Amino acid sequence: MELQLYLLLGIVIFLFLFCLVLLVSFLRLNKRYRQFMTGSDGLNLETKLLILQDNVKELQRDFVVSESLLKELKLLLEHTFQGIGVVRFNAFRDTGGDLSFAIAFLDGRKNGVVVTGIYGREESRIYAKPLQEGNSIYPLTEEEKEAIKKALALRKAAIGGKDEEDSESYR
Repeated sequence: MELQLYLLLGIVIFLFLFCLVLLVSFLRLNKRYRQFMTGSDGLNLETKLLILQDNVKELQRDFVVSESLLKELKLLLEHTFQGIGVVRFNAFRDTGGDLSFAIAFLDGRKNGVVVTGIYGREESRIYAKPLQEGNSIYPLTEEEKEAIKKALALRKAAIGGKDEEDSESYR
C-alpha cells in the first residue's frame, strides 16, 4: 500500500510540474498573442484590418474615377492634332527659295486639313483641303501628299509606332 501511495504521490508531483510547464508556456504564448493583436501603435489587428479595408475601398473608387477620366481624355485626344507635316517647296522657277509650303494637320482618326501656300512674285494664294482618314475629296499635289505622309509618320511615332492601319490611298 505504501508503494502505491508513493507511486501516486510521484504521479501527482509529475502532473503538478507538467502543469507548471504548461502554465509558463501558456503565459508566454498569451503574451506573444497580445503583442501580435496589439501593434506598436496600440491598435489591435481587427482595427488595422478595418482601416486597410477602408483604404482598399477608397483606392477602388479612385481607380474607377481615374479610369473614367482616362476614357474621356482618350476620346478628347482623338480629336486633337496628333500629326503635323510641313513641306517647303519652290512653286515657280522664277522665284528664289522655298517660299511655298504645304502643312498637314491630322487628328487621331487621320482627319484634319492640309493647307497649301503658293508664293509668286505677283501674288500669293493659300488653299485648304479637308482630310478624312488621310484622304481628300480634292486632288492633292505631290507636296501635299508628302506633308500628309510626314504628319502620319509623326503621329505614328507619337503613339509609339502603333497604328491600326496607315492610310496609303493619298499616294
